[in-house]
Amino acid sequence: MLDERTARAVQLTNRGVDRVTAVALARDVLRSNPSARDTHHCFLVLAHAGEVAEPPTHHTAAARASALIDAGQHDEALEVLLSPDESAEHFFARGRLNQEQGHHDRAYADFTAAGRAAEASGVTNPAVLPWRSAAALSAHDAGRPVVARSLAESALVAARRWGASPAVGRALHAVALTGDPARAVDRLTTAVHLLSASGACVLPARHSLAQALATQGRHAEAARTCATTHTIARQLGNPLWIQRTSELGERLDRLSLLTPQESRSAVLACAMSNREVAAELGVTTRTVELHLSQVYRKLHVKGRRELNRVILRLGVTPP
Repeated sequence: MLDERTARAVQLTNRGVDRVTAVALARDVLRSNPSARDTHHCFLVLAHAGEVAEPPTHHTAAARASALIDAGQHDEALEVLLSPDESAEHFFARGRLNQEQGHHDRAYADFTAAGRAAEASGVTNPAVLPWRSAAALSAHDAGRPVVARSLAESALVAARRWGASPAVGRALHAVALTGDPARAVDRLTTAVHLLSASGACVLPARHSLAQALATQGRHAEAARTCATTHTIARQLGNPLWIQRTSELGERLDRLSLLTPQESRSAVLACAMSNREVAAELGVTTRTVELHLSQVYRKLHVKGRRELNRVILRLGVTPP
C-alpha cells in the first residue's frame, strides 16, 4: 500500500491540478524514510512537475533492464527481468524486451498488464507510463490493426488531456503508424519535435519518420533524416539505434540505385504475378523477370516474400 500522502500526490498529478500541493506532499514523503514503492512514485510526481529531470529508478530491476535493452544486451536484460515483480514498470520493461526480440503478441500482453498494474496503483497519467502507445505499436507489429488503432487514438486523447509533450509525442508516433498513411509524415514530424528534448525517446520516432518519407518516395529526405538519427544515436551512445539506423541507411542507399522501371516492377510485384506486371507495364514477362532480378540484387533480398517485407517496411515509390 502507498502512503496516503503519496497516493494523494499521484492523484493530483493524474488530474493535472494543484501542482504545488502534489510537489509538497511528495517532498514530505521523501523526508520520512519512505518505502521503495513510495520513493519511486514520489519521484515520478516530481519528475512530471519538472522538479527533477528523471526519477532515480536506476536501482530498480525494471530500470536496469531498460538500460540493458537500450544497450542491445537482451540476454542480460532477461536475467534481470526473471526476478519476481508485478509492478507496472517491470511489465513495461518486459514488454520492451519482447518487442525488441520480435515477440509482438507477448509484448502486447506485457504492455496491457503494465496498464492494469499502473491503474491499480492510481497511476493513469500517460506521462508517467506510456503503456497505451507501446501496446499500440506491438499490436500493429502483431498484425492487429483495429486494436492498434484504437489504442493509439486513446493514448493520444489521454496524452493531450494531461498536456505532457513527451506523452503526446509517443502517442502521435503510434497514431502515425496505425492510422492514415497519407498523414504519417506530418504526424511523425510533430512527434519528433515534441520528443526532441527526451533523449533516446526520440530515436524510434525519427527512425519511423525516415521510413515514412521513403514510403512516399522522398528518398533524399529519408536518407538525411536517417543520417541525423544515426548521429544522435552515436552521441547518446545507444548501440541498439546505432545499429538500426545504420541498417536503414544502407537499405535507403540501395533503394536509390533502382531505376524507375525497377521501382515500378518492385511495387507491382507485391500484389501481382510477373505476367500481370508485364501487362501493366506493357513489356514482356522476361523483361519483368530481369527487372526483379536486379531489384533482388540491389536490395540484397532473396525472393518475392522478402521483397514484400522490404516494400511494406520501407517503401519503394516509383518516380
